Amino acid sequence: MPSTRRELLAAGALGAAGITILGKTASLAEAAPEREIAMKPALVVLFLRGGQDALNTLVPYTDGKYYDMRPNIAVPAPGEERGAIDLDGTFGLNPALTGFKKLWDKKMLAPIVNCGCPHPSRSHFDQQDFFEYGAPGDKSVRTGWLNRYLWSTTGSAGPAGEFRSVAIQGRLPRSLRGKYPVLAVPQRVLRGAGAGGDEDVLELFDDLYAAPPSMTKPGAMGERPDEDELTQNGRTTIDTLRKLEEILKGKQTGKVVRYPASAGYLGRQLAMTARVLKSGQGVEVVGIDWNGWDHHINQGGSGEQDTIFRMLSQLGSAIETFFEDVDSMKKKVNLLIMTEFGRTSRENGNFGTDHGRGGHMYLIGGNVAGGKIYGDWNLPRDRELPVTTDFRRVYTEVLRNHMRLHPSKNLFKGWTQPADDIGLYKQ
Repeated sequence: MPSTRRELLAAGALGAAGITILGKTASLAEAAPEREIAMKPALVVLFLRGGQDALNTLVPYTDGKYYDMRPNIAVPAPGEERGAIDLDGTFGLNPALTGFKKLWDKKMLAPIVNCGCPHPSRSHFDQQDFFEYGAPGDKSVRTGWLNRYLWSTTGSAGPAGEFRSVAIQGRLPRSLRGKYPVLAVPQRVLRGAGAGGDEDVLELFDDLYAAPPSMTKPGAMGERPDEDELTQNGRTTIDTLRKLEEILKGKQTGKVVRYPASAGYLGRQLAMTARVLKSGQGVEVVGIDWNGWDHHINQGGSGEQDTIFRMLSQLGSAIETFFEDVDSMKKKVNLLIMTEFGRTSRENGNFGTDHGRGGHMYLIGGNVAGGKIYGDWNLPRDRELPVTTDFRRVYTEVLRNHMRLHPSKNLFKGWTQPADDIGLYKQ
């Protein structure tokens, strides 16, 4: 059952769309095999909310300071029991991330170290806003960086009828909020329910009119209440709902990839993402959130029962399978992983870490110059990683080199892109 008025509205709209197109769902989803789809570049943005720990994900195992500062939760060096997976003789991956290692070996994975926001706030909410609006310290900017991209590249005919973006979750991320209409997927669709017959539709509308207007309660630390119920629903058009309905009900063509149980709920979101991208509908931007990375207590390192190990196992499995799913179009698909800030370099007294500053970003794709660590690495012997790469530099390089945004368009108020690129893409 949808938990908020916003989800009820979206679910009800989807149900209504299902009535109007019953029996006409195969035409778009069966349009062409994967190899024949001429798709535009697509960007999937995965936000790990809560402040995901960089150091126990990409392990600086040759730096003794790392082990000094994390005597209980550090990931052992490669070759040791439950040790890191070596990448380049300096960094290794948490052993949970075997899927990432495969992408690294294919030169599709590019980690960017010491990346983050120049503003020093350690507030989840402030930093998530800064990342999603692309305007550190400037709270006057209230449109998302991805929505600004969509709006700035809208054709002369306008956005009506276009299906260029979707959030594979019930709540529209702030990065996708703005003038351009973007659809968010109701939770019961993601859970495999609510796509059926008349009784279900009637139930949805009963719930819709019975639901009290209330704010969404945050699901876990690092996620704020969402006070703007209409932001999403004003953008949920019947046309895009119809297209999504057709995609999800239509028969899949080409290779059908099964996501393992280890991929969890993220795997379900990415499976739906892959299906939307392979439909040939022209979706260019997909937003996904994963909350729950605020590990003050019992974060751990590489033990099977450690919180971070379990979550990274799901992350690696889901993303590895996703790129298997979109393999025929991998040069057109990028996945960008981010979080609002890193964690403290020193562990705390509860086998966890606290809010820090610099973290890492990860860019994955067939056109990415992967198999290399990017950014200026710095692990000082104090509280946290410094920010040596502004996150907007990564955004701009992705938009210009992958999404083909014209260099004359600067989407970030008060900021100028450096003349040289980081070098994240193949020449």
